[in-house]
Amino acid sequence: MITYQQESLFEILDEMKEIIKLNYRDLTLNKDKVLLDPIWERYENLESTGNFFLFTARDDLALVGYGAFFLNNHIHYRDLNVASNDVLYLKEEYRKGMTGIKLLKFCENKMKELGADKITWHVKNSIDFTPILYRLGYLEEDKIIGKFL
Repeated sequence: MITYQQESLFEILDEMKEIIKLNYRDLTLNKDKVLLDPIWERYENLESTGNFFLFTARDDLALVGYGAFFLNNHIHYRDLNVASNDVLYLKEEYRKGMTGIKLLKFCENKMKELGADKITWHVKNSIDFTPILYRLGYLEEDKIIGKFL
């Protein structure tokens, strides 16, 4: 049975380190230039100050996906609390059916409970879930274009 919950990154760090490798494999471009090496201390600081949140999907006890968010008031709009998605990942075998949609909705509801007025999603072109977001009422607002120097 799939369950969705909020968890502390540092209570499940060993599990996260394993699934993050899959996330890196599936979603990261330019692996020859971008090495997986999270700054765990920064995540720990943000989590301890209430600015980072992790939501997980588990099949029985096995970690199968997660959504991670930063929560901050917007630097341009002081009264707007924005939950910015850091990463969203679901193991490939769970991407069919409702598991992903349920994870998205769970994240959205929890971030609202935690004080977010708005939520933004970081969507990779390699696994584009914008059609699902559109069905959930989201609108495209920005594009990010990158280049290595």
